[in-house]
Amino acid sequence: MKSLDIVFLCASVLMIAGLKSGGLTSAVGGEPVVGRQTKPITLIGCRIKLIEEVTLASARPGILAFVEPDEGDTVRAQQQVAGLHDEVATAALAIAAQQAKNDVGVRYAKKAAEVAKAVHQKSIEANRLARRSIPAIEVERLRLAAEKSVLEIEQAEHQLDVNRLARAEKQAELKAYRILAPFDGIVTRVYKSTGEAVRQGDPILQVVNPSRVRIEGYVKINDFWNVKPGDPVKVQLDIDNVELEVEKQTFKGRIVFVDVKVKLSKVRVWAEVENRDNVLRAGLRARMTIFPNRRASNKTASKSEN
Repeated sequence: MKSLDIVFLCASVLMIAGLKSGGLTSAVGGEPVVGRQTKPITLIGCRIKLIEEVTLASARPGILAFVEPDEGDTVRAQQQVAGLHDEVATAALAIAAQQAKNDVGVRYAKKAAEVAKAVHQKSIEANRLARRSIPAIEVERLRLAAEKSVLEIEQAEHQLDVNRLARAEKQAELKAYRILAPFDGIVTRVYKSTGEAVRQGDPILQVVNPSRVRIEGYVKINDFWNVKPGDPVKVQLDIDNVELEVEKQTFKGRIVFVDVKVKLSKVRVWAEVENRDNVLRAGLRARMTIFPNRRASNKTASKSEN
């Protein structure tokens, strides 16, 4: 057999071996050549975590005027759930609001400027009719007074802007007395009660949103090349040592994150799943099936139909 034929034979054997092992290696640089498979990938022992979970705290020290919800109550986004006594801050805001809308200084400065300009102009006209009837130094003084009055308008307008900024500052300070829910959710814990003193950063209550959960698992290194954000998933509860009817329910979602790091030949991924009837509880385990390339297949199918 010719040497060239032997080379081609060896290359063919290596290619077949590479395909059987699940991938090819490029001739330059030894980089893996990977194509996305469509076979589902099932992960067991996945952890269920809450996506939206927050402990609301006080932004400033004070005395709690009220804590409205109890544990188990539902709250809406931007609902005020607690508040500090804010009488002093409210009064300070009222004063700042009055000062912010008081434009008397601006209106007076404009009128004064009109008079100063008119007096200066009259002195010039008087000297035009009767030369040196008004001394030059007096004319110069009147000119300076007219220019000063224009600058006083700017000063009055500047002071009005400062007053408006002071009003905005007092409004921001007053908001610090209020504790708002950042999203729709359920109060799971109340730390403080009406009348208690709090320091800045003290927790008051905890709010969670169970309607969406994160399913986190690890994909083996020979499969993770095929998993991409957006791939659809199917999730079922997988509780050890029991057989429950609820484990037959399935929940749909999509892969949101694929880690860039490999740990013990596995890659961490997590999907966001709609939690129907709050069945998927944080702390339980689940089985997640990933359907790689399903999104791309759907797009191709839709194009062929069109």
